[in-house]
Amino acid sequence: MHRVSALLLALSLAGCSSSSSITSTTLSDSEIDAIQARVESRYPDLSSSKQQQVTELVVRALDNMVSIKGGSFMMGEFKVPCEPGSDQLCMSDFDRDNDFAHKVTLDDYALARYETTMADFDLFRELQGKTPYEQDLREREDRQYLFEPDKPAWTKNWQEPKDYCQWVGELADRPVDLPTEAQWEFAARNRGQNVLYATDNGKIDLGRNYSADHGFSDSKTVGAFPPNPLGLYDLIGNSTEWVNDRYSENYYEVSPERNPTGPSRGNGHVTRGGSFVNSPKANTSVFRSNERSLDFYSDLYSFRCGISH
Repeated sequence: MHRVSALLLALSLAGCSSSSSITSTTLSDSEIDAIQARVESRYPDLSSSKQQQVTELVVRALDNMVSIKGGSFMMGEFKVPCEPGSDQLCMSDFDRDNDFAHKVTLDDYALARYETTMADFDLFRELQGKTPYEQDLREREDRQYLFEPDKPAWTKNWQEPKDYCQWVGELADRPVDLPTEAQWEFAARNRGQNVLYATDNGKIDLGRNYSADHGFSDSKTVGAFPPNPLGLYDLIGNSTEWVNDRYSENYYEVSPERNPTGPSRGNGHVTRGGSFVNSPKANTSVFRSNERSLDFYSDLYSFRCGISH
C-alpha cells in the first residue's frame, strides 16, 4: 500500500509540472521550470495553454542561439578581385557608408539562428494588448501566404524589435537584446573573414543558397536555404534586419575598437543585410543602411536577437 501511495504521489506531482512537456536541446528541466515560473508570475491571468506557448517561445529562443567566439577583424568594406581570377582588386560594393575600414575586437557572444518569426512576434504583441498588424490584409485569402507563421516578423520601427528581445531576456533571465552592428557583421563574414556574401560558401548560387525568385516578391520561410558556416540563416536576401546601434554617417571613423555599440546620438538606427527586393549581388556582407520609423508594418524589415556574454 505504501508503495502504491508513493507512486500515486509521484504521478500527481508530475502532472502538476506545467513545463513537463517542454523539451530543450540546451536547457535543463530546472531551467525550463524557472522560465515557466517567471512566465506564470508575470502573466498570472493567462490560460495555462497560453502560458505554455510563452514558455515554449522563450525556450526555443535560447535553443536557437548560436555561440560565436569573439575576435578581431577589420570592419567595413574590403577589396575583392575585380574579375574572377584577377590579381587586380576593387572595392566590394558601391556603398560609401562602409568605406572606412576599422579594427574591431569583440568578446564572445551568441546570435539567433533564425530571424524572429511572425508567430512569435504576434504572440509578443498579443500579450501587450495590440491587435495584429495589417489585419485587413491578413483576412484576404489571396494575401494570407504573406503571413505564414514561420516567415520573418514584419516590423515598423526599431523599438518593438528591441522590446521583444529584452522581453525574451527578462523571462529567460539572460542578457538578450538586439545584436550590435559589429556583432552582426562579424557573424555574417564568418568571424570577420573577407566573405562577400553571407551564404554557405560566400557566393550566391540562385535557387540553391539564395532565392531564385528575387526582386519584388515576398519573404521566404526562415531557414529555407543553407546557413552560413557558423550556422546562421537568412543573413541576406530575406528581410533586412534592425541592429542595436544608432546611425551616424561618420561613426566608423571614430568607433572604439572593443565591443562598439554605436554613437550616443544618431539619425535613426542601423539596418544590416539586404532584403529580397534588392539585387542579389548588392546584398553583400558589408552592406548597411539606416531607418527611422516606417509608415506601416513591412516584410522588408525584420530582426534577430542576440546575447552578449
